[in-house]
Amino acid sequence: MDKKLYNNSEKLKYITDLLNLKTKNIAEKLGVQDSFVSKLYLDSSNKLKPLHLYAFSSAYNIPMKVFNDKSIDSKEKIRVILEQEKNNKSIFINENKIIEQLVGDWYLYSYPSNSKQAKVWETKTTFYSDGTVVDEHNNRGVVHVGRNQSIILKESDGSKNITSITFDNYQVRYKIFPFSRVSKSNGINKELFNFGVFSKHKIELNEIVEILGEKSMVQLKMDYGLLERLSSYLDIT
Repeated sequence: MDKKLYNNSEKLKYITDLLNLKTKNIAEKLGVQDSFVSKLYLDSSNKLKPLHLYAFSSAYNIPMKVFNDKSIDSKEKIRVILEQEKNNKSIFINENKIIEQLVGDWYLYSYPSNSKQAKVWETKTTFYSDGTVVDEHNNRGVVHVGRNQSIILKESDGSKNITSITFDNYQVRYKIFPFSRVSKSNGINKELFNFGVFSKHKIELNEIVEILGEKSMVQLKMDYGLLERLSSYLDIT
């Protein structure tokens, strides 16, 4: 018969054992002393407060209902809930290593939609430790880190359109890496797909042109004929 768990201290102890979490690691993550974490497991201790449970749950993605719902009183019930949470987990992960590698100033290079504007766009972009991003034109966004790839979603300061920039995680370490970007082109608000390069250091324009290659091979504009053909299929309700 599955042992009944009578209080939150017992639940906390079972979850840390199940997830193979060490007292030292928990203490470091929560910013407390090892001895304090150990005391939270004691039935006779009054030190375990809702604030501690919220901090622990947030740090390790544990649903708070495990602690708040008294009907969840067995190891089996907790295992089921944690398994469901694992299966429902977002495709994006809390991977601090990638964010740490990105923190600081980078230079984004790509071809503009209008060749009369410039031969190549160079956009200084700053990454922060909380995963937020802002470029020199005050367009702001967030990095969402996946297991193999990540995506930056930025909102244009002027038009409020969304730009998405996708790249491979493993290439960030090289301080220069390619990206693919979907955005709205300036002026005519037309869909635009671009390949480009992120670099930790500035690159001379003649060199970046050589790296990017022919514009026709790394840029694609939306064909409005597609929208016209699609319009006959629209089902307006």
